[in-house]
Amino acid sequence: MMVSMPADRAPDESTTLVGWLRALPDEAIIRLFLLRPDLATPPPPDFDVLAARLEIRVSVARALERLDTFACEVLEALTVLPSPVPLAELTAFCGHDEVAGVVRRLRELGLLWGDDGALRVVGMVVDLVGARPLGLGRPVRECLSVYRHTQLARIAGALDLIPAATDPTESGGRFTVRADLVDAIADLFAEPSRVRGWLDGCSERAHQLLLRLAAGPALGTTTEAGRLLTVATARSPVEELLARGLLVGIDDDTVELPREVGLAVRGDEPAGRLHPHPPELTGGAVGASAADAAAALAADTVVRWVTTLLEAWGTTPVTPLRTGGLSVRDLRATAKLLDTDERTAAFVVELAAAAGLVDATAGVDVQYVPTAAYDRWGTDLVAARWAVLVEGWLRSPSAAWLVGERDERGRQIAALSLEVRRSNAPDLRAQVLRALAAAPAGVAPTGESLRALLTWRAPRRAGTLLAGMIDGTLAEAELLGLTGRGAPSAVGRLLAAQLDEESADPARVVGLPSRPAGGDAALCARLADALAPLLPEPVEELLLQADLTAVAPGPLVPRVAAQLARMADVESSGAATVYRFSEESLRRGFDSGLVAEDIHAALGRLGRTGVPQGLTYLIDDTARRHGRLRAGPASSYLRCDDTALLAEVVASRRTQALGLRRIAPTIVISSLPTGELLAGLRAAGYAPVAEAPDGRVVLSRPAAHRTPARPRPAPVDVADGRLAQARDVLRLVRRGDDSARALRAAGGVAGAEIGLTRSAPLILVMLQGAVRDRRRVLLGYVDQQGTPSDRIVRPTAVDGGWLTAWDELSAGPRRFALHRVTGVADIDEGFGAGGAATPADWTAATPDAADPS
Repeated sequence: MMVSMPADRAPDESTTLVGWLRALPDEAIIRLFLLRPDLATPPPPDFDVLAARLEIRVSVARALERLDTFACEVLEALTVLPSPVPLAELTAFCGHDEVAGVVRRLRELGLLWGDDGALRVVGMVVDLVGARPLGLGRPVRECLSVYRHTQLARIAGALDLIPAATDPTESGGRFTVRADLVDAIADLFAEPSRVRGWLDGCSERAHQLLLRLAAGPALGTTTEAGRLLTVATARSPVEELLARGLLVGIDDDTVELPREVGLAVRGDEPAGRLHPHPPELTGGAVGASAADAAAALAADTVVRWVTTLLEAWGTTPVTPLRTGGLSVRDLRATAKLLDTDERTAAFVVELAAAAGLVDATAGVDVQYVPTAAYDRWGTDLVAARWAVLVEGWLRSPSAAWLVGERDERGRQIAALSLEVRRSNAPDLRAQVLRALAAAPAGVAPTGESLRALLTWRAPRRAGTLLAGMIDGTLAEAELLGLTGRGAPSAVGRLLAAQLDEESADPARVVGLPSRPAGGDAALCARLADALAPLLPEPVEELLLQADLTAVAPGPLVPRVAAQLARMADVESSGAATVYRFSEESLRRGFDSGLVAEDIHAALGRLGRTGVPQGLTYLIDDTARRHGRLRAGPASSYLRCDDTALLAEVVASRRTQALGLRRIAPTIVISSLPTGELLAGLRAAGYAPVAEAPDGRVVLSRPAAHRTPARPRPAPVDVADGRLAQARDVLRLVRRGDDSARALRAAGGVAGAEIGLTRSAPLILVMLQGAVRDRRRVLLGYVDQQGTPSDRIVRPTAVDGGWLTAWDELSAGPRRFALHRVTGVADIDEGFGAGGAATPADWTAATPDAADPS
C-alpha cells in the first residue's frame, strides 16, 4: 500500500486552492475577510487552514444565503460543467453576458477560485447545491446505480452495446462485472451526438414527456417506473424511454431523466431558463406627494405616541414580569393610553426602548422608566426626535410583531422581553426596506411582488422569521412614516439609499452595528433634514376658543408644547392639535408652581385672537379657590379661614372616608397622611394645597422618574475597525504560512513520516472531499479506551459530528466520532484493488451502524 506524502509532493500551486489563496493580493484577501468574517475568527495560522475553512459547511451555507437567484444559478452551472471551466465556456453555457460580474462576486466570496481560464468551485458548494442542479437530473452513472445486472444488460442491448439477442439473465454479453457495464453505458451517454440520435428515434409523445422533464425538475412520478421492457414491447412513452435508457426508474414510483439526456433535450439552452434580472415591483398608484403627506402625519403621530407613553411612565413607572417583559395588563393599559390597538402599542414600547429612551432600573425593585436621554430628546424638534426613533428601530434586534405570539413552549411573548429579540432582525429589516425602495415613485407595491423580489435577492434564505419580518417591517414602516399609504416616502428612499451604501461596503456588509444612545448622528441629521420640509412649520400661537379649547394650527415648538401641557389636556391630535382647559388641568398648573398672572400672560402671548372671557373667568376662579384649604400632618390637618367652607367639607358625604374631625373653628384633623388627604379632597371636588410646618405653601410637580442610560460603546467608525482587524489577520496568516512552509521544507512537520494530516480543519475538509470523490483514506483513530489504530476506510457521509464509512478491517459500514480522528491521509491506489470488497456491493451505511470504539 502506498500512502501519499504531502511533504514530498510539489504540485503546481496555481492548481490548488491553497496556492491560489497564497498568490492573491492583500486587498483581495482583506475583502474576503470582510465579506466572510468567520474565516478570520480566530485568525487562521496559515493558508492551509484558511483553505480548509473555505470548505466548512456552515461557513459556505452562510455565504450562499447572501447570493441572489442568478448567482446561485451560475454556481449550479459550474457544478454541471467539468472542472475547471473557462469563463467563456461558462458564459456560453448560461447564455447571459452578466455571468462575468457574478463570477467576480463569487470569487470575492471565496466560493469560486482560479483565474478566468480555469474556474473551480470549492467542494462544499457541490454538496450544498445538491445532486440535481438547474433542474437537471443526476449523471446517468449515478442513476443506473439502482439497476441490477440484468436490467443494465437489457438497456445495453437496446443501445447496441451488446447483441440484443443476448439473454440478459445470463452473462450480459462480454460484460460480466456490473460496474464495467455501468461504465460502458455511461461512456455512450457521454457523447452528445449519440444521445441526440437516440432522441430522434423516439415517438412524439415521448418527446413531449422529455421536454417537460428537461425543463425541471427531472423527477417524475408514475406507476410504470419499475417496468423495464424491450423497445419492441413498450406500449407507453414512459416504457419506451425506460427501455432505451433515456429515463431511469430510481424506485417503484419515481423516474429520473439523466443529466446527459436533459442537456441534449435542452439543445441550445443547456442551462435552461435563468433569471439574471430581478422581478419588477407592481402595485397601485398612490402618488409621491400623497405618500409624503401620509408619511409626515405618521411621523408626527409616532413621536407623540412615544412622548405620551414616557410622560406616563415617568410619573407612574411600570413593574415588569418576574420573567422579564411587560405584562398583558400593562400592555392593554398602554394601548388605552395611546388610543390604539395592542400590536401598535407593543411597537411603540419597543421603539422607545430601541432608541434608548426607556430602560429598566437597576437593583432589586426593577421598574421601566424613561432614561436621562429622554429629557434631551424631548427638547428637540419633531423631525429630530423622529430621526432618533428611526435610527434606533433600524439597528434594533427586537421584532415587535412577535409580541402576543407563542414561543416554542407555548408561552405568550411579552414586549421588552428577551424572547422578542432576533439577532438577524436588523439585516432582514434592511433587506425589506431596500426592496421597498425599488418600487417606482408613488407606487405601493403588492405583498406578492415584494416577496418575489426578496426571494430573487436571497432564494436560500427562508423561514417563518423572514415571512414575519416582511409583514412586520411593512406595518412598522407605515407607522414610522417610511412609507405613506404603502408607497415608499422620500425619507424611506433616503434610508434605503443609506442601507445600499452600507451593503456595498464590505466592512459593513456583515451586519448593522449597535449604536450608542442617541444614534448615528450623521444618519439622524440626514433623516431629520429630509423629513423637516414635509412637516408643517412649528408654530408659537394658539386659537383660543370660547368653549375652553385651544387649537394649535401646527406642531408647537417644544418650549410652548411643554408649557401648554402644564395647564391643558390634549383632546384630539392630527394636523391640528386641540387642547382643553378645565379646572383639573389648571389646578395641575397651579400645583406645579404657576400663578394666575403667569397663565394669563402666557395665553396672552400665544392667543392669536385674544383670551376668551370664559377662559379668563375659569382661570381666576380656579386660582381663587386654589390653596384656600391647606393640609398638614397631624397625621394631617386641614385649616381654613372660611369657617363655612370648612363646615361644608366636614359635613360632605364625599369626605366621610377621610376621617375628618374638627378641633377648632378653622382647623380639622385626619388620621390619613397628608398626601392621601389631599387626593381625597381633590376627588371630592375641592382644591387644597399642602402646607409646610412653618406655614409655607408646598407646591410640587408630579414626580418624574428617570434611570441612567445604559453604558454603550462610544460612536466609532466600525468600518475602519473591521478593516484594521482584517489587515492584522492577514499579516498573521502570511507570517504563519511562511513559517509553516519553511518547517515543511526542513522536514520537521509532525506526522510527515506517515503523511497524515493532523489539523482539525484539514481533516474535516479531506473527509468531505473523500465523500464527494469516493476515494479511500487512511484514518488515524483513538477508541474510547484510548487505543490508537490506523484504518483504511472509504467515507460515505460526514454529518452531525460523525463519519460514516466502509471499514476494510471489519468489511462493513462503521461510524467514527470525528473528535476521535487523529489524522487522515489519501491513498493513491484505487479502492478495491487486490480483490478487496467494494462498497458498490453493499447497501449504504445506516445511521445506527456501530461505532468501532
